[in-house]
Order: sequence, then C-alpha cells, then structure tokens
Amino acid sequence: MKITLYCSIALIFLACVSSLPANDLSPKTVQILYTGNTLGELKPCGCAREEDQGGIERRAKLIGEVRKKEKNLIVLDSGDSFKAPSRQGRIKARFLMQSMELMNYDAIAIGDKDLVYGNAFFNQWKNVPFVASNLKLSGVDFIPEFKTKNLANGVKVAILALADPELFYLGGDQTISVAQPRETLNRILPVLLEKEKPDLTILLTHMKKEKALAFMGIPGVNVIVNGNIETETDVIDMNPQEKNGVIFVQAGPRGQKVGDLKLTLNNRSEISFSHQMIKLDSHVNFDSEMVKLYGKYDEEIEDLFLESLAAKRKKNKGKVYAGETACKTCHPKAYKTWAQSRHGHAYATLKRVNKAFDPECLICHTVGFNKLGGFISEVDTPHLENVQCEECHDSALDHLKSPKKGWSLKVKEACNKCHVKNHSPNFNFSTYWSKIKH
Repeated sequence: MKITLYCSIALIFLACVSSLPANDLSPKTVQILYTGNTLGELKPCGCAREEDQGGIERRAKLIGEVRKKEKNLIVLDSGDSFKAPSRQGRIKARFLMQSMELMNYDAIAIGDKDLVYGNAFFNQWKNVPFVASNLKLSGVDFIPEFKTKNLANGVKVAILALADPELFYLGGDQTISVAQPRETLNRILPVLLEKEKPDLTILLTHMKKEKALAFMGIPGVNVIVNGNIETETDVIDMNPQEKNGVIFVQAGPRGQKVGDLKLTLNNRSEISFSHQMIKLDSHVNFDSEMVKLYGKYDEEIEDLFLESLAAKRKKNKGKVYAGETACKTCHPKAYKTWAQSRHGHAYATLKRVNKAFDPECLICHTVGFNKLGGFISEVDTPHLENVQCEECHDSALDHLKSPKKGWSLKVKEACNKCHVKNHSPNFNFSTYWSKIKH
C-alpha cells in the first residue's frame, strides 16, 4: 500500500526504562500508532482535495496493514473523539466507538469533549479500552487507571492517561471528578513500576501542550502522547520532542493523520526511535468492513432526515424565498454566470456521492436549509436546490416587489459560512469571487 508521509524525523536518545532480561541482548522493537482530536469526523466531506484526509475507512485500513507486518504494535488515541451534542452527532459518536472497537485500540483517553452525551454513554462501550488515571465518572466503574500489555517480543508496556481538570466543567452538580494530574501520577506510577515492572511506560495526556510538556522530566515515563483541541481549525505542532530521555508527540486534528512512532529498546536502558505522521489521503485505500459500517451510518442519517420532514413541512407553510427563476428574469447575465459555476450544480454534487439526505451537507448545498421557508427536500422544495442567489443575498421577495440597487450586499459574510477551513482551506474571497463575479 502506498502511503504519503506528512513528515519524518529520526532521533536517538537515552531513556530510563526497566532493564530487559540480561540474557537477551537483542534489541526489541515496539511500534506505536496514535490518533486523537477526531471531533466526530467519520469521513471527510470531500469538498476540497486538500482536506480529503482521514475517516474511519482509511484509518482502519492503515492500522490493519501495519498490524499484519508488526506484531509488537500499540494503538492509542488521545481523546476528544466527539463534537458538539446533536442527534446526528450522537449517531456519529456511536459509530465512531464501534469503529474503534473493531480497530482493536489498546487504550483511549477521555477528553473533555467526550462527555457531551453524559456518563451513561460510556456504559454502552465496555469493550472499548478507555483509560482514565485521574478522571472518575459517576455510574461508570469499568474504566481502569492504567493498562498493561505483554508484546510478542517480551516487552511489557504500561499505559496511563491524565486529563487537565481545567478543561472540564466541575460544578457542584457535575457527575465527574478530575484529580490533579501530578498528584495522581505520584500516587500511581511508583506502585505501577514496582508491581508491574514495565519495560516501556506510555502516558496519554489530554491537556494543552505546555502543561503536557511538564511531565517530560518524570523518571519512569518514556513516551507522552498528548491531545487537546479547542476548535477544529486549531493548528497543532506534530513534530516530536525529546527531553530528559522522554519522547513527546501530539495527535493531529480531526483524525486526518496517524502518528507512527517506532521504538527500539535494549537491555542497557537505551531507546532509539523514528517518527512520522502518515496522511490518510487518497493514497490509503478503504477498509471493506468500515465501508459497510459507514454505509449503516448513512442509513441512520437518512432515516433521521426523513423523520424530520413532517415537522418541517408543517412549519414551512409560507413562502420566504423566491427561487432562481425569479432572479433570472431581471438578471440574465448574472444568472448565466451562476448557472455555469459550481454553485449552480451544488445539489447534484451531493446526489453523486449519495449525501442528499445529510443535514451537515445540505446546509451548504441548498437555499435556507433549517431556516423558515427554506429547503426541505428535493420533493418539497426542488426550486431551492443548489447555492442560489438568495443564499448570498437573502430572501428576494421584498426586492421583487420594489427593486432597489445595493440590495443585501453582505456577500462576503455569506461566503464565510460555508467556505471554512475544513471544507475550503484555500478560500480567499478576492480569488474565489473572481470565479463567480457578476
């Protein structure tokens, strides 16, 4: 399988690890694949080639291919798997958990955004390997403080997970508690090292980079995988750092890349490593099982869309938008420019990729979706398909009755609603406007 590499860096350093058996002088390799900050993105929307990265179909394929070649593999996630709460978001969260269970993750940290559906949500996923060293959820008792794994080559790995209390809402009626990370580590780590005697200790941190870096000086910790994202447009430094014999790496945004950290350990307490970020773009094929799983997700979203039609039909009784043909009468030249643009065929794009039922797509490919009098469905409101004039200029009914110059010229603001970084990373108003200027 051909894989495009985002970046590659190799470093060699001394690390404090418990010694491997003295009679085995051969080096031991361990490969770590890590993800995080997925924010519910099961699949990239595909609106822009530059952002056509990530998704469970490609992630599963990559992990599966690596697992076939490398038996001493650890797969981790730093948390923030979910996004803002919504009915569609909850369905996404469920399918994302199913996918991570099928991908056989070894440990998954809990981020602040992962609590948007409440504690009870976690009880549905007792086979998902959550780890929370300093986070306790009321009514959830199956999440351990740490995990250990014995690899095929004899290396024993211990995994802990620490979250920053400041990222969580900890009001009086809250059903979670988050202990101070440093105090928790001081309590757990000595006992863990003494009883379990791991050869490699990995610390998953969910906090801002500056706070996570402070754990690099703690003896017994060999690798730190950090993850924290405030918005999906955050820029994350994905270059590894080494200090005091500890490797520090960060998961990229929205699951677009998989971190690949390869370690070599010997019995002289020495570790060497190489690191790269693997871009999950079109060079990575789809996993067949995940394609089926995503198909089931689409079916549920279509059911959700159809379920909402009755309420929208009842609510959208009055006419609000005039539609493209009304504009064509007085503005034939502008209409021709629009009709030949991608805006004029935006709904057909959704039909082509079987997404004409997805609310997250319809909002940017139709007129007034989720607004009074706006697009409902291709059966109810076919005249509001595509990104028409009124999506940028507002409703034209009053303008039709009394045409005036300078009517609703807030075009740039309208563009910025859909031309966001995730869907249109190279958007520049001046450049894009020239393609549809009228």
